[in-house]
Formats: sequence, structure tokens, C-alpha cells
Amino acid sequence: MSTPMKLAVLGAGAVTSVGNSLPATAAAIRAGLDNFQDTYFQGHRGEPLPGAAMSLGLSESGARVGGATKLGTALGWAVREAIESASVRSPLPARVPLLFLGDDTRPAPLVDAAHLCQRAIGPLFESADRLHLQAFTGGEAACVDALQAAREFLAQGAPYVLIAASDSWLRGSDIAHALAHQRLLDTEVSSGFVPGEAAAALLIGGDGEQAPLHIRGVGVAEEAATLLSDEPCHGKGLAQATRQALNESGWQAHEIHLRLSDMAGESFFAEELSSAWARVLRASQPPGHGRIFPAASTGHVGCAFGPLMLALAWQLAKRQRMPGPKVLIQLSSSHTLRGAIAAYAGAA
Repeated sequence: MSTPMKLAVLGAGAVTSVGNSLPATAAAIRAGLDNFQDTYFQGHRGEPLPGAAMSLGLSESGARVGGATKLGTALGWAVREAIESASVRSPLPARVPLLFLGDDTRPAPLVDAAHLCQRAIGPLFESADRLHLQAFTGGEAACVDALQAAREFLAQGAPYVLIAASDSWLRGSDIAHALAHQRLLDTEVSSGFVPGEAAAALLIGGDGEQAPLHIRGVGVAEEAATLLSDEPCHGKGLAQATRQALNESGWQAHEIHLRLSDMAGESFFAEELSSAWARVLRASQPPGHGRIFPAASTGHVGCAFGPLMLALAWQLAKRQRMPGPKVLIQLSSSHTLRGAIAAYAGAA
């Protein structure tokens, strides 16, 4: 049986409600800052719902950036930052595939987001009309499927792979859907999430590349219980994905120095995360180990969670601000997909 290819995160970029760049976002999250503000959306009792919107200022024409234009602008910024931070020549050759993350379980059409992505990023490639774009629709956990595909593209000769996501929960269709299912934080729901928005991008290369962060293992699994089902969640799917990522890396759970999770405040996912970790942890964790929940600063950013958390780990590794070199990222979609990523900060 062949050993799965290890990957290197060569560059990363992000735009969130707490920063228009990855360094600004990482600094805000480390400091525990947020930019939660009342929105024009209303909760169950008519009170304004809190939200975490990206603040992109004005476009070149002087108009305020919003809606689909806002998501496209943020995505272009994040991708450009990822390319520049990797010190890779731009524009990218057409044979660099673009793996776009989306969510086919939410009301907004995925095809619109994919076309938006292609229009926003196309100019950053030598031949935009020949750009190979592939969408991964697993929502919050879509990044793990994209990483598996990145291995295949690199093995087939692609010089790099670009993984990108731009997502917002601050859309009328998503707000209405989340309110109907008691998912948003308001005066009647204390365990809901704050809707946010973000764009994040990663430039991925082979493991032989010099990079601040290397991906040593990727795990994917399915959870029988979903957020909207009546089945109890025991964390078995997330535990299985975590074991798979750890097995590929050759590590034990108690050796992890830093954990990042997309848990955004809902009790279902808090209980799942706790149960899954209890299933895999068999010894005491190292002194000074850390945990980061980006949603505490950025709000719920949907399918941007995966690349955003890898970007945060990349930035911390680059600045040598990690509690230790071994990192674990855990991802849970609102439906069945679960994922985990084991990464190493430092030399491959």
C-alpha cells in the first residue's frame, strides 16, 4: 500500500471581519478580538441579530462593496496574498488547478458562487479561459476533500494547487434558514452562532518544498447523526477522521500541541468535538498545548473555515508563535461530512 503524499502550504491569504489580510486576522484572533455588530436582520423577538461582516471599504469606482461583488473582491485579495506570500511568479500557469469550496446544502446556488470565483481569480492565471476549476461541496469540511484531490493533481504533474473559498452567512436566504432551525445566537437561542463571512486561500505544493507548514495527514469520515436530525451525535465520525489523519502522520492524539476547530457556538458541535476528542485521547497532552476557535472572532464563516484555519496555522508557524510543531484541525459540516488535518510547523 502506497504512503499518501504529504503536502506543503507554500502561501496563504485571508480576509475576515477582523482583518483584510492574514497577518491582521491572525493577530486579532490571537488577541481575542472580534468585530461583532448589530445587523439589519432581526431575531425571533424582532431584535437586531449580531453579525461579523467583512469591511472592504470602497471599490475603485468609489461605490461601497457589497453582495456578490464583496465576496469576489475578498476572494481576489486572499488569493493574491497567498501567491505573493509564497514568492511564486504571477500570473500562475493554467495547469495550476483551482479547487473551490462550496456548500450544496444551503439555499444560495453553488453554481453562482463557482462562476463568481472564476471571474474573481481568472486574471491571476496566464490563461483564464483554460483555468481548471473544480468545486467541492462539503460545506465546512469541504477542505479535506480538496486536499485529497490536491494530492492527485500534484502526483499528475501540477506545479501547485490553489484551494480557495469565499463564503458568507450574512445573506437573507441563509439567515432565514438558520433562524427557522434555531441556529443563530439571539435572545432566545443562547447556543447559536454569530453569522460571519470570510475569504481564504492556500497555495499547495509537494512535501519537498520549503514551507512554514506541512500537511502530514488528512482524514475523512461520515457522521450518522446530522445537526438537523433527531439522532444523538456521539462524535464517532469526527473521531474516525481524526484517527485517520493522526495515523497518516504517525502521531498520537496526546502529542498534538495545537488544535483548531470550526466549532462556532452550537451545543451540538461542542458536544461532538468533546466526545470525538475523548475517543482518541489516551494520555495527557503536552504542557502549554493550545486550542483556537476562530469563530469566536470571525463568526461562522462556512466553507471558508478549512482554508482559514490552515492559513492561521501557516501564519503562526511562519512567525514562530506555535506552542509546538504538531497541529490538528477538525472540521464538521452541518450534514454528514467530517474531516481532520494533521500538520507540522517547520521543516518537512
